[in-house]
Amino acid sequence: MPLKHAKWITGIITLLLIVPIVIGLVGTLLPAFAYFPPLGEYTVSLAPWRNLLSQGEFYASLKLTLITGIVAPLLALWLALSLLAWGYQRPFFRKIEALLSPILAIPHAAIAIGLLFLLSPSGWLVRLFSPWLTGFDRPPNWITVQDPYGISLILALVIKEMPYLLFVMLATMKSIKARESLQVGQALGYSRFTLWRKVLIPQLYPIIRLPIFIVIAFSLTVVDLALVIGPNTPSTLAVTLLRWFNDPDLTMRLMASAGAISLMLVIVLVLASWEVAHLLFRQLTRAERSNGKRFGLTDNILRLGVVLGLFTLLNAFVALALLPIWSLARRWRFPDALPSQWTWDNIERATPLLIKLTTNTLTIAFVATLMACVISLVMLETKRHNMTDANSSKNHVFDWLIYVPILLPQIGFLFGLHVLLIYLNLNGDLDAIIALHLMYVLPYVYLTLKGPYLSYEEEYLQQANRLSHRPWRNYFMVKIAMLTPALFTAFAIGFSVSIAQYLPTLIAGEGRYSTLTTEAVAQAASGDRKQVGSMAMLQAFFPIMVFWLAQFIPPRWTRWRLKLKQVFHIGLIKKDKTC
Repeated sequence: MPLKHAKWITGIITLLLIVPIVIGLVGTLLPAFAYFPPLGEYTVSLAPWRNLLSQGEFYASLKLTLITGIVAPLLALWLALSLLAWGYQRPFFRKIEALLSPILAIPHAAIAIGLLFLLSPSGWLVRLFSPWLTGFDRPPNWITVQDPYGISLILALVIKEMPYLLFVMLATMKSIKARESLQVGQALGYSRFTLWRKVLIPQLYPIIRLPIFIVIAFSLTVVDLALVIGPNTPSTLAVTLLRWFNDPDLTMRLMASAGAISLMLVIVLVLASWEVAHLLFRQLTRAERSNGKRFGLTDNILRLGVVLGLFTLLNAFVALALLPIWSLARRWRFPDALPSQWTWDNIERATPLLIKLTTNTLTIAFVATLMACVISLVMLETKRHNMTDANSSKNHVFDWLIYVPILLPQIGFLFGLHVLLIYLNLNGDLDAIIALHLMYVLPYVYLTLKGPYLSYEEEYLQQANRLSHRPWRNYFMVKIAMLTPALFTAFAIGFSVSIAQYLPTLIAGEGRYSTLTTEAVAQAASGDRKQVGSMAMLQAFFPIMVFWLAQFIPPRWTRWRLKLKQVFHIGLIKKDKTC
């Protein structure tokens, strides 16, 4: 293959991934101990930690972060397992599976803004029951979003995380032979939920452990969702750190760096505690799983999860449906359930800004995702050769490093990278934004392509090379053509990840390059629901469109390519006859 003698590319790409991570961590770690030359601090001390631990806001933010960051993954895992146990291998469940992709594709900020429109005191949910049931002629003085307990933030996190976990579970079902286990268990008289609780879930959990850890890390460190719908007095720790980092008093960066390191330690402790809790739970339930009972009262927990899971999905779609409604509303007085007047003027007035934001968003997402696809193909092709080489190990360091950007909190090392960008005079540069996006897009693209690429049957390519020894042409015309569905899916996932990036764009762009995500989050608190709705609608539209194209194009790709080749060939024949 073309990359057989290019293993050195793996080292270069791995180095390019290691360097920014290490620099970012060091750039955050050193200020945490008061060593920050840009501010004239050259001595190491524990002053930032003493200042951090003396802040009452730190403890309040940490408490809120732990509550939302642990409860949300627990609920998401429970609801995902319940829906899977209820619907797996049932015909109607395929419709629910088809609805997962749109929710997965939609950025976090768009989901949060939709929920803001749905759950706020003047939101659609209150309007739907007013005044005929509630008696409200004016919005009630309720705290239904940005509540001090983080309930609305937990709901937003569950809506975003539960479909992801369900999607991962569905992709791994073949590896545990779920269909055969269900058939045997039901033949022995076990109820469906009992089978899942006793047999399938214990087999499934070890396989999805890493996605669960990713969800926990995301819940503990999310910024954009917390800014839009999370509490603000106090806010979560990640949002508090962002405010400290942006404080005009530059010495606050030292305390913020100490807080960022503490947030990393919190993630490690929570993940370790989660795993210990799982081991204890498995030991405590071992006797119950093997008692031979065909039914159990604890099956009702899964049944309740099904109801709550369907309700959560319904909330997600209603919230998304409100985005275009607000964009087109001219007059929508409380408590009307729908606007009394509609107009396109809202979008027309915002068109110049939307065009600029859309151009920036699509440019960054397209370039970063395309680069991630190319890098992933190079790394996977090199890995395939390593796997066939008896003298090479199967796992390269890249396979472990690829998880680091999505497990580490963005707030923990992006500000260290910000110092480097300023030093290199790359702050506010489009290339810097694309590079930071690439760090987060690459893991998802690589992990999506890894399975299909490594399981590809190489005999097809070998046969093509025997018939015509043109390795590069055969690689693209045979292997890449057969992997088109996986490539398009990986591109769609990477594209949606890039669209959703808030903090990398904010830090590297420094306000010079705004995207739909950064502007929607900034405008969410402005009260102009019409403009915010337009931004969030576009923010949700493009990922959904790319996911749709990823499903629509691959089955037709070969037919289109052959027709194009035929048209081109006929054109050449006519040209020769004319000559």
